[in-house]
Amino acid sequence: MGRKIEELGLSGEKDNFIRARPSEGWPVMVWFHGGDFNTGTPAIWDASIFVSKQKILVVTVAYRLNILGFFTTADGESPGNYGLLDQIAALNWIKDNIELFDGSSSNIIIYGHSSGAISVGLHMMSPLSRGKFAKAIAMSGDAISSVRMPQEEMTVIDEVADKFGCYRNTDDLMECLRNVEIDTLIRETADIETWGPIVDADTNNWTGGPFLPKHPRDMVQANEIYAVPLVAGFTSNEQALSYIESIGSENVDGRLPMHQFESLIREESSAAVIAPEENSTCELKPELVTDAVLFYYRPYPPTKDPKHLRDRFLDLQTEKNYAAGLTQLADKVSSHSTRAQAFVYRFDYRARTQAVTRDVPDWAGVPHMFELPFVWGLPYATGTNIQWNAADKKMTDLMMTMLATFARTGNPSISTIKWEPFSDKDPGILIIERNIEMSDSSAVDYKALAFWNEYYPNVLNAAINNCCNATNAVSAWRLIEMRSTSFVLVLLLSALRLLDDRRLV
Repeated sequence: MGRKIEELGLSGEKDNFIRARPSEGWPVMVWFHGGDFNTGTPAIWDASIFVSKQKILVVTVAYRLNILGFFTTADGESPGNYGLLDQIAALNWIKDNIELFDGSSSNIIIYGHSSGAISVGLHMMSPLSRGKFAKAIAMSGDAISSVRMPQEEMTVIDEVADKFGCYRNTDDLMECLRNVEIDTLIRETADIETWGPIVDADTNNWTGGPFLPKHPRDMVQANEIYAVPLVAGFTSNEQALSYIESIGSENVDGRLPMHQFESLIREESSAAVIAPEENSTCELKPELVTDAVLFYYRPYPPTKDPKHLRDRFLDLQTEKNYAAGLTQLADKVSSHSTRAQAFVYRFDYRARTQAVTRDVPDWAGVPHMFELPFVWGLPYATGTNIQWNAADKKMTDLMMTMLATFARTGNPSISTIKWEPFSDKDPGILIIERNIEMSDSSAVDYKALAFWNEYYPNVLNAAINNCCNATNAVSAWRLIEMRSTSFVLVLLLSALRLLDDRRLV
């Protein structure tokens, strides 16, 4: 992938690269691209600059996407997770052959962004991936909360069957789909937004067993992870670009009135309350979830400032969908083994080069993907009309050096930056801005992370498991056994207020 070193005017670097090869071989970084498991390609980013400057081998992996990579019939007829099995096949090939390219088979680092980062996290949990890599880097993708159960795919199966006029019976459905022209199959299902991994314990028919025998949340809680040195991080305003797209161009400053603020949160929170089985008679109580989330994110003291409400809504998106899961995984890695350390960052640096950010308003801050130009060294790219600011070149030097140092040693600290490991007792996060330094207690809302990781799952469980014969004991307070809905609400909200006094120590 990418342009040849000679095309970049770096042929001298090529000679130095060959002469400087360490005896154990070069570190090997294996990139899984993003794209919501629906789109994307390894060719989006050119690794030539990073490779030539950091002396690291980079392998970019293609894997099946959308219906080809993640369709499941929720049984053994089409088990799902094909794209992840493609990634394992790539890791097997790299492990067996990378020494032919002067790479180190014992120092393979998997890394990725967005759905690529979700893939990285899942490989740290899958028994099929054990021993195939030595380190991991997950950027802006939470594996813990991004996996569905097979029963959640029923609506997708129905939609696919309807689109192509197929019988719903899985044998007939698969035979029908195999007769559809491949381009038509992909085009007609591209608008389905839920393609992705599932827990395939009950659907897999592979001789090697399931890719995910349990839900990632359960595996993390039980410390059933492949604990390797980890770098994990997110940007300060992950969902800002999606928010801008959703509100329309006429709302130039993204104002969010109170009624829309509450409506968006209620709609999103209610959607998470899904019956545990397709024909379940459980009484769902989404108001438990919506009230808890609104309680936490509604500003106190009260305000109707639409800009402040906008920022609170975007805080929710970053904390729930990225920061909480990534820090939880980092915590489990650091507590699982004394041999593996985890390092967490928050990328707050907004490019100083005007051509790069001019279409993104200042209030949007640093959205999803805004760290990637610095990871890949774009400020040094030739053949472009963009004149990058000197500060941006300095930032890309630092980002590339920290990641390459981690690939070599398992610790991303460099001579000018001391990056402290993340742990439950000392949950430090490196804030990457013009001045790069470890966070103080006010820089990160640790209480929000505790809300999503510790409190919210109990509330969600209480909202779902209201069944006459329910025996699920996930909730620490056994809320599902209580008969009075009003009493449940009072108890939940009282416990939530206690988070004000809670500190991670």
